[in-house]
Amino acid sequence: MIVMADKPEVAPTDVPQPPATAIEPLPELETVTAGDDLTLTGALSDDLSELDDTLALELDMLTALLWAPPALANAVVNALVGTRDDRDTGTATTVVPAGTALFCRSVHQDVFDTVVALLDEGSPATPVLVNARFADRGLTTRTRSVMLEIASPRHGRPVADSADLPHLAAALIDGWYRRGYRALLARMTHVTTERPTAELAGHWTALTAHQQAAETRWLAIRDTLARI
Repeated sequence: MIVMADKPEVAPTDVPQPPATAIEPLPELETVTAGDDLTLTGALSDDLSELDDTLALELDMLTALLWAPPALANAVVNALVGTRDDRDTGTATTVVPAGTALFCRSVHQDVFDTVVALLDEGSPATPVLVNARFADRGLTTRTRSVMLEIASPRHGRPVADSADLPHLAAALIDGWYRRGYRALLARMTHVTTERPTAELAGHWTALTAHQQAAETRWLAIRDTLARI
């Protein structure tokens, strides 16, 4: 006797399937906007001296910024992050986006953000006023050493007109841009080891778009700073 086994149900082969995507959505990279991914803060080289040089540059730039006349400080801040309206709308493509980490050391970023807030309010951003704002927020302990360095630089008082400020800001944005490239390479290296081969071209296209957006911002900022 031949026993007929139940035929298992098989999904019809002609059922429409959703199209395959060449790339999954990626969080934004540091050169375009900030985020929580570790690569979004950019990447320094393995040379520890580069980190020391970067932190020294950040402190020099902040010192010059806080000692600069308000008009010069405003011009440099606007060149880097745009006007208050630019930041409120978030549509400017010629400055770094709101929330971007320009500084490797978080306390340096806090000082810069406080300067921006004071200037937005129409107030000068002097060391005394920045420190007072930190006191209002209960941050004096965390920021004390940096603010002491800014108020009494070890290398002598900054020049009265902070003439070096635009050049220091240009060096700062150069570092941001270079770290972003390293972040792009780190992301693509991760992709090549973790994602299917069919997705690689799509990821490369997305990362290239990030690079082009970053280049547009970097060139515009450099041009604005050169004209200050």
